[in-house]
Amino acid sequence: PGTAAPRAPERPPPAGMAAADDAPAEERPIAVFDLDHTLLHMMAADNAPEDQAELAEDVVAFQHQDVDYTIAVRVGTTSLVTALRQKGVDIAVATCNLIGDAVVAALARRCDVFDGIPVHVIESRDKGAKSLESLGLKGRRAVIFDDSLGAWVPEDQEFVFTAERFDVVRLADYLAQDDDAGDAAVDRELGYLTSIRESLLNWFDGPSKLDFDDDFSDDPGTPRPERSRSFSAEAGPRGSSPELSGTKRGASESPGDVADAKRPRTSSGTLSDTNKAVAAAAT
Repeated sequence: PGTAAPRAPERPPPAGMAAADDAPAEERPIAVFDLDHTLLHMMAADNAPEDQAELAEDVVAFQHQDVDYTIAVRVGTTSLVTALRQKGVDIAVATCNLIGDAVVAALARRCDVFDGIPVHVIESRDKGAKSLESLGLKGRRAVIFDDSLGAWVPEDQEFVFTAERFDVVRLADYLAQDDDAGDAAVDRELGYLTSIRESLLNWFDGPSKLDFDDDFSDDPGTPRPERSRSFSAEAGPRGSSPELSGTKRGASESPGDVADAKRPRTSSGTLSDTNKAVAAAAT
């Protein structure tokens, strides 16, 4: 198993965004996010496609050891993290990106919704290198959002919502196709996080297990979850499993409100108004 190196946040979370202070940490729910190809796509600036700004929520310039990088933030990331934090759900990052803590710090300088998020850097790239136990999170009500199911130990895989891979280079190729198929692929990505957000949020409200017999007739905007086909044989369902991996296929076929995902850009090139600091929105 890999070594998890937690990086303590330098600043406390913004006002109004932390989970309830009177609840012990082990009793608070938590969402654990991967970074690369899940919430963002980081690459050397020289390799970034020219039109990546049209395919991302924001593009953050970042320099490390004299190398210039760009971080393309997936559309819907800020609103998802915002909604979870306002709901009292703790946020953590578990990434194999060796400079993941610096990446999150760069995002926090851009938008304070990312302030105070602890980053656990997993130094191993071996299969199953990530585990809730090594992160000190075993036993908590957790959802893991990661594009790689196999990165997690088998006993944690039932908690993984397997994200569709976010790749702005591939999306730029789709955009360059200038045809219906390419446009559909881009639109599906731009609406992806919006289409699954309510399912993720609702899991922290409802029963410990999603009702797969619910026809969702009262909430047509929420994709109907399907039983995951990606759970390993070793990780059978337990009572607290989100069992959400299959939702991504439904989201791909029915991308939700893409118009919401295609947010307006500000003249300064920063995040749109809907992605500004949550502290202001919470007042």
